[in-house]
Amino acid sequence: MTMSEDRPLLTLVKSEVLDEPTIPLSNEEQGLVHTLSTLCSFYSIDDFASFLFSSKFQELTAQRNLFIVFEIGLFLDHTKTLKLMPSKEGLILVDEQNLGVFPENIHNVLDQTDAKHQINHWYNAAYSPENRFS
Repeated sequence: MTMSEDRPLLTLVKSEVLDEPTIPLSNEEQGLVHTLSTLCSFYSIDDFASFLFSSKFQELTAQRNLFIVFEIGLFLDHTKTLKLMPSKEGLILVDEQNLGVFPENIHNVLDQTDAKHQINHWYNAAYSPENRFS
C-alpha cells in the first residue's frame, strides 16, 4: 500500500532497550540503533517490510536475544502504534491497542511477504475512520 500524497505512511522508532545485547554491537549496528532512536518514516508498506528484512536490520536483531523494542506508528496519527520485538526467534508484532487484527493481539512474522500482509492489515484497521484519532 502506498499513499497518493507526499506523506509517509508509517514511522519507526526505538521504543526501549530491555537489556544489553548478547552479542556486542558493531560500530555499524550502533549507528543503526542511533538512527532508529529518531523517528524514521516510510512511504510504503513494501519499503517498510523490505527494511525489516534488510541485511542491516537482520544483522542487528536476528542473531541476538530480544534486547530492543521498536514502535511502529501511523504517520498521520502517532497515537496508533504497534510494538515490534525483533530477536533471533524472529519478528513479533504486538498490538497493545487491541484492534483485533492478530489472534491474541500478537503475530509472529513468517517472512517479508507476511510482514507486508500483516502490517497492511493493521494499517487498514488503525487508519479506518472509526479508529483514527480515538
